[in-house]
Amino acid sequence: MPSSKRGLSNDLIPRISIVFALIVLVILGNPAIALLVGMAISLSLNRAPIPKGSTYGKYMLQTAIVLLGLKLNAAELLDISGTYAMPIAAFVCATLLVGLLSGWLVRCDRSTNALISSGTAICGGTTIATLSPIIAARPEQTGAALCVVFLLNVIALMTFPTIGAWLNLSQEQFGVWAALAIHDTSSVVATAQMYGTEAAEIATTIKMGRTLWLIPLIIVASLVVGTQQSKIRIPNFIFVFIAASVLGSWIGLSSSAVTAIGQIAAALLVVALFFVGTEITRETLKSLRFASVAHGVALWLLVIPAVLWCITLWVP
Repeated sequence: MPSSKRGLSNDLIPRISIVFALIVLVILGNPAIALLVGMAISLSLNRAPIPKGSTYGKYMLQTAIVLLGLKLNAAELLDISGTYAMPIAAFVCATLLVGLLSGWLVRCDRSTNALISSGTAICGGTTIATLSPIIAARPEQTGAALCVVFLLNVIALMTFPTIGAWLNLSQEQFGVWAALAIHDTSSVVATAQMYGTEAAEIATTIKMGRTLWLIPLIIVASLVVGTQQSKIRIPNFIFVFIAASVLGSWIGLSSSAVTAIGQIAAALLVVALFFVGTEITRETLKSLRFASVAHGVALWLLVIPAVLWCITLWVP
């Protein structure tokens, strides 16, 4: 066989297999399984199975979130945002303070401490990627923080729905818990979607408000470090999500349209989580250090029960 044909075959067969796997995963409809399959493939190959897969996953996730916005009435969006504005602020500030203190206690280096603490408080990987150049974090420090957050997201996907059902949490309670206690937007939305449609809508809205805390974080970090080169990278899809909610409320979608939108959003979430899983490689795992893992896990184990206790008291 000519080398060109052999190369084409070697490249085409894995891609066909991945497409087939994605079809099966969409039919199963479980984002947690999709994430684990993506991670298993990436680790076995020690590379992303599809070039620019993380970019595709990001856009699929954003599209799924915008579709959820279409289903959410604008008045409900405003009500949820207003109701939870102060709890979000309290959560972000308290988590940052506790995170920085706990990182110091376990002797986590300063940059990794800041990355893990801010990522836990605000928006996981997005926060870490935004803050890293501002504080001049080294690549291995950024990689370690991202890896810790990613692994904790996997645990959340696998355990939160079961815990929520065991505690008999309402849709609103679970949505609030997921939005505050889970790091990344992708994992927040996927975990809440596994629990219920209402939980996903509430979690998405609260998570959007939590992400906006990137603005004061970047401003404060820039003042502390003394850099003027930082850029505020607030994802544009947050504003598209709000616009979609307004549009959906104005149009007045039928029940069949709402059902179809929900099914499309769920399928996109599965595929997006598959691509998220492919971002973890053996090299990323090698960047882990005991202090980084101890810090991330300890902070998260403080956040989970604290948020859960608060919502069982104050959220209906």
